[in-house]
Amino acid sequence: MTPPQHENAPGESGGPDEVAEEVQGSEFTGEGEEGKEDGEDQDARSAELRVLTSWGPAARSSGFSASTGFFNWLLPSGDVLCDEQTFRLHGLPPDSVPQFETFLAQVPPEDVEDLLRMLQPLLSTVGDYLFEYRVRWPDGSIHTLETRGRVVPGTEGSPMRLMGVIADISERRAAEEAARTEARKATRIQAVTAGLAAATTLDDVRKAVNRALPALGADALIIADVGTRIEVLLACGRGDEHPLRVADDGPVRTAMTFESALFYSSSADLCERFPQVEPIVKEFGLEGWAFLPLTGIPRMRGVCLLGYENEAPFDESERAMLLLTASAIGQAVQRATLHDTEHSFALALQEGMLPRSLKFGPGVRGAWRYEAATTGIQVGGDWYDSVPLDDGSTILIIGDVEGHNVHAAGMMYRLRTAVRTYAAEKHPVGEVLHRAHEFVVEINEEVEYPVFATCLIIRVDPETRTITASRAGHIPPLVVPPGNPAYVPQNDVGVPLGVPSDGLYPVSHMQYEPGTRLVLCTDGLLESIDNDLDQGLRRTLACLDSTRDADLEALAGLLLDANRPRGLWNDDVALLLAQLY
Repeated sequence: MTPPQHENAPGESGGPDEVAEEVQGSEFTGEGEEGKEDGEDQDARSAELRVLTSWGPAARSSGFSASTGFFNWLLPSGDVLCDEQTFRLHGLPPDSVPQFETFLAQVPPEDVEDLLRMLQPLLSTVGDYLFEYRVRWPDGSIHTLETRGRVVPGTEGSPMRLMGVIADISERRAAEEAARTEARKATRIQAVTAGLAAATTLDDVRKAVNRALPALGADALIIADVGTRIEVLLACGRGDEHPLRVADDGPVRTAMTFESALFYSSSADLCERFPQVEPIVKEFGLEGWAFLPLTGIPRMRGVCLLGYENEAPFDESERAMLLLTASAIGQAVQRATLHDTEHSFALALQEGMLPRSLKFGPGVRGAWRYEAATTGIQVGGDWYDSVPLDDGSTILIIGDVEGHNVHAAGMMYRLRTAVRTYAAEKHPVGEVLHRAHEFVVEINEEVEYPVFATCLIIRVDPETRTITASRAGHIPPLVVPPGNPAYVPQNDVGVPLGVPSDGLYPVSHMQYEPGTRLVLCTDGLLESIDNDLDQGLRRTLACLDSTRDADLEALAGLLLDANRPRGLWNDDVALLLAQLY
């Protein structure tokens, strides 16, 4: 095989005796055998050798590192004049034939085509060069070589020879690859943990892990608590397709019992160690397996199972990365499990504190909704209520105690009970709020941290078709008259309940037509998307104007959907609708 060539380049002039003398005194090998060249062939050969040896550094001690090799490569013939180090760098004995084909034979077969393709343009121009290539030594090891130098022209200016130095940079490239591997590992871990950081519920964790499975390189993931009983806490990817069955002496319990990670590149390796799992492995249809104990997580004897569609090498770096990410996922599952338990408790508590149903007097129909906040324990202080009076009127109440915790929920229940009691005693709406204000002030004197609340009370009198309202720092009602746009009535407002003041609350009156609708809500509904009360009001009024034909139950859902955040609710939402006849 000859190197990539161009038009025949003539050799430089010089007598054969001079060339032979130079070659005989140099450190290089590669001179031709005596007596095999005569006439014109011998003259051409001598000219080529003179060209090869005319590069000064190649004909004497270089002074460079002993690990660096030197060479001259005559392009037309493929002859190479080099030192012994160049042979050693290619995994060749020093008496090898100094031809281009000799060195090319050391290149791994899969690299040859790319190397020749790279050399073609490089040898087409005169000038400096730098490139890398790989060689395989007799012991099978792969080395990366770097060569740099210059392509030198002949007498007509065409590329004639390539001269340069060569060095083994395998260690440097290995170090660089190790650094890149660490960077890729960090990126893969970040891809998993970034989603987990924002995950609150188990469903959040499941979505985050499903998105991160490609970064892990896995096709199935199962997090299981394998204590006294088996409980699958999380199943993602193909791990959700089959139930997990755990044998006492199988890989899952073995990993958990001995707190030792088990890695199997192929299903054959796994079944050889644990023959009893072969039917389950065939059912899953996966090839590579990892069983990672989740240690250090309270109240959990967990194992993370990873499955791979193809064989997995599981080198040291991969194992370390998987252990880190499995631990992060396990901790996220534990947090989400506790959160979901607290959430269930909070919702049960909230449901117990809010009225199960509402009653209305004649001429009033209603609908109501509550959406829990997604901060804190997810139980808050928003509430609604209604009190039908024996005079035929109906009291509509909505309020909001600040905070999202058990204390706020407890205060809400006490205040709701108090307001309902004052309303049932037929006090005017302004007096109901005054008494509620004194009640909150009295409670605040007993607690370390005072609480405050907003409240809106409306009395609907169907006999006189009059609405009487009073507000303690609360959002005004939204009115939807029949045949006219929805609007927000302008009326005075008093301070929130519990704020030091005289406790006097202004009262407003207005007439209504049959078919009028009232919307009472807390600020969590209007500020849910953009935290802007005015935008929320405009959004809600537009929804009311476009849904006049919807019944109250459907309207309640439409109002929530119109204001529903893209993520989770940031605040409690209480909504009370009334249709007046």
